[in-house]
Amino acid sequence: MPTQLLREQGEDLKHLFEKEGMVDDLKHIELMNSLRELYNEQGRCERIKNTPLPRQYAYFSKVFTWIFVLMLPLALVMEFETLGERFIWLVIPFTTIISWIFMTIEIVGDSSEDPFENFINDVPMTALCRSIEIDLREMLGETELPPRILPKDGILM
Repeated sequence: MPTQLLREQGEDLKHLFEKEGMVDDLKHIELMNSLRELYNEQGRCERIKNTPLPRQYAYFSKVFTWIFVLMLPLALVMEFETLGERFIWLVIPFTTIISWIFMTIEIVGDSSEDPFENFINDVPMTALCRSIEIDLREMLGETELPPRILPKDGILM
């Protein structure tokens, strides 16, 4: 669909240049170069989105994180025991903190696998596309431009 939109925009530019005479040579070349660059960027984004992350990587990283978290208290007990018997209880808060760090890293990795799904932490494609649209319309000399997309509650979509 985005490729078809770019193709139709190219046809509209060709029509404006050849039949309407509304766009001079230099502007036509500039606008067509912008469309070509947009097409190239669209292709790059699609390749990134469609490149599958091996599922075994995601699965085994989760398994290994859980194994680490479950075995961590056993390793820490011996270390805290060398400090004295009254320090053994410190295993609980230290294990909790270290486990939380590793589980958070795992969750961040999972959420970063698909950067174009329009979630909170993803690439703000809607805002990027709107900025490109505004820039192209300004290049055409339009004055009635759509408003820029602003963050809502600190989140830019």
